[in-house]
Amino acid sequence: MLINYLKTAIRHFSRQKLYTLLNISGLALGVAFLLLALMYWLNERSYDRFHERADNLYRITTSLMQYEGAPHSRTGGTGQVQGPAFKEAIPEVLDYVRLLGGDVYGDVRHEQEVLKMQMVFADENFFDLFTFPLLHGNPATALDEINSVVLTERAARRFFNTADAVGKLLHMEADPSAKRLGNKPMLVTGVVKDPPPNSSIQFDMLLPFRFLQLSFDDTNWLNAYLGTYVLLDKNADLTAVVEKFDQIYEQHGPPQIEEQGFDPQISYGLQPIADIHLNMLLGGSSWHEGGTVGESRPLYSNLFFGIAFFIFLLAGINFININIAGSLKRAKEVSIRKISGGSRWGLIGQFLGEAALLSGVSLLLALLLTIALLPAFNTLADKQIAFGAYFDGKFAIGLLLVFVITTILSGLYPAIVLSAFQPGEVLYNRNRSSRQFQLGKALVVLQFSLAFLLAVATVVFYAQMEFISRKALGYTPDYVIRTNISGARKAEPIRQLLRNEVARYDGFGGISFGGDFRKQGLETTVNDRKIRSVYKSIDGNYLSVLDIPLRRGENLRSESSREILVNEAFVRAAGLKDPIGQAVYLHPDYADGDEPYQVVGVMADYHFESLHQPIQPLAAYWRPYRNFGIWLKVRRDRIQPALQAFEELYHKTMPDASYEYQFLSDLNAREYDQERRWQQIIGIAAVLAMFICGLGLFGIAHLNTAQRTKEIGIRKILGASIPGLVGLLSRDFLKLVIIALMLASPVAYLLLKKWLQTYAYRIDMHWSVFALAGMAAMGVAVLTVSGQCIRAALADPVESLSKE
Repeated sequence: MLINYLKTAIRHFSRQKLYTLLNISGLALGVAFLLLALMYWLNERSYDRFHERADNLYRITTSLMQYEGAPHSRTGGTGQVQGPAFKEAIPEVLDYVRLLGGDVYGDVRHEQEVLKMQMVFADENFFDLFTFPLLHGNPATALDEINSVVLTERAARRFFNTADAVGKLLHMEADPSAKRLGNKPMLVTGVVKDPPPNSSIQFDMLLPFRFLQLSFDDTNWLNAYLGTYVLLDKNADLTAVVEKFDQIYEQHGPPQIEEQGFDPQISYGLQPIADIHLNMLLGGSSWHEGGTVGESRPLYSNLFFGIAFFIFLLAGINFININIAGSLKRAKEVSIRKISGGSRWGLIGQFLGEAALLSGVSLLLALLLTIALLPAFNTLADKQIAFGAYFDGKFAIGLLLVFVITTILSGLYPAIVLSAFQPGEVLYNRNRSSRQFQLGKALVVLQFSLAFLLAVATVVFYAQMEFISRKALGYTPDYVIRTNISGARKAEPIRQLLRNEVARYDGFGGISFGGDFRKQGLETTVNDRKIRSVYKSIDGNYLSVLDIPLRRGENLRSESSREILVNEAFVRAAGLKDPIGQAVYLHPDYADGDEPYQVVGVMADYHFESLHQPIQPLAAYWRPYRNFGIWLKVRRDRIQPALQAFEELYHKTMPDASYEYQFLSDLNAREYDQERRWQQIIGIAAVLAMFICGLGLFGIAHLNTAQRTKEIGIRKILGASIPGLVGLLSRDFLKLVIIALMLASPVAYLLLKKWLQTYAYRIDMHWSVFALAGMAAMGVAVLTVSGQCIRAALADPVESLSKE
């Protein structure tokens, strides 16, 4: 019996090659997309779980007010004092490790080669808490000596062309701590395996925390800038431990609060290490000195998986539609089998078996597609997902569930419908399938609703990105490179030499030195009025290099005076009618002394942040020890020669420094990497959804025209034209698409309007967006349906009526 069913299935598939191809390709694409999304989802939730002590390893979080009157924000950082104090006073705290790094880079020299290394400063018990296996060296003592350094395998090979680098020497002349050691060489005491891609802690080299403290020791309880990780007793009550944290702070914090004159209202918390990646705390996107990088949000992986799962359902729905569309051709076969003694359950089993066979082939093809598409997907999603990494027992069970669900969704309903046909009705052409195919029409509406939503999202994403790329920023980032004077070097002689050399070469358009202080506004006083302003350190060339217009007054004249430039937003916020000559009191942490600064000029507003944020009040002035940044303008017609000349000049000026640069336009574009990535992913999903919708509509169109063959024949005999028949047959399908557009439009509008509100500067949700997406959906529907309708309209009426 089974062999007979198999032969029947193969014979049917060979006769219906088009249907078979549509079924297999649709399911394979849907399952492949689902598998990619599933691996992405699993990868996002695998971060930091590889540590052997992950279940009891937590990061201390700090809740505080950044400034008086500000809302409380939760950060992933502490100061240097919390870890030692908590371990000493709280029995449940078995150990702690402080980490500073992640976004900390420094120049490291071996002989004549200088490389920029990503550094993490860690306490000597780092390898007791974190699972980063050492290839060479002793993890118990690797960070004991103050001049110890542990390299990753990748870094060791870059320096020494071998992973066995223990005992080798490195030099860090520009590091302030190294200078306090008298530039004593750093000794390689260990080589660790490269941190896996799903680690929030990434580094090229580990250095002792005590080495950092040579130049930067801190006893302030109000600080929160590094990561402190604690290992707790497995039976510890987390709530009780946090209460003890706060009690200890109450003992040490008040004197420092009194000295600062402002109570940040600090309280502490605990965050499991496995929760760090998907829980972005304050600074998660731009501040990574706490040792972690690459934080994300669960929204992205959940959204991607949700879209992929829905597309997978669409593929299953298509199988149902296409199978039912072809059921009329098998109705007589089913009737003859029933007359010959075949049971309904036997027929259901046969059709479920056929669905299982197609599902199995589709799943196999989906696996091959997934493997083939994974490299391109990794590039698109900025991931390093390996297919084999998730091919375990759970993943195999997941694939089995996909197979079972696919088989049931795609085979059970058609099997029940077909097996319920009565032989008499079928053999005497009493059609009853139309009333049983209302589900198929409803599913087509559901399909096109999602496809339309994705199409609208694609159009809006593209329009917003185009708006961003074309919006005037108030300055000219093109042909300006950004680099820096690295390390703790004496910057003034370097600045003067670079200025002189740049002035001599006609390939340069100017050079400016400066630096960003912080992106959050600081309390600033003007005429007894307090406002919040961003601070930036600049020199007198900054405006000319970036082509920023000066609206009033004059530029900075002297690097030693207390002159300051403000932007137009600053003038508005401070309510100044005549800003020139006004006294400005900066935040004490960023002012050299108590004397006020004097406004000498007003520059035009420009976007010094991404377009997610409105232009904030800006105060720009010269601060010598915060001017390690370099902005260099190169002439458009001399780009490559100018870049090469400046690299030579840079190495001549700082021979022991590594040189890296980026165009300012590229740095701006990086602010929107995530949006562009999701624009591509959603665009691909929209195209795939439209394609699958087309397959589904093809199935229902074929069924409809097959049901109306005799009607079409009679209409042709009575004089109906072919265009009229095509319009008649297409009308019902286009109604389904229009209903889908009407249902999806409000949902798309609300969701995308909410997304656009994350930008301070954004496009309007114009009706043309919906019209464009609607035209795409209607185009797919018309192209899909028209072929079937034209074929039916051109059929010979004699042949169709002879079946009566």
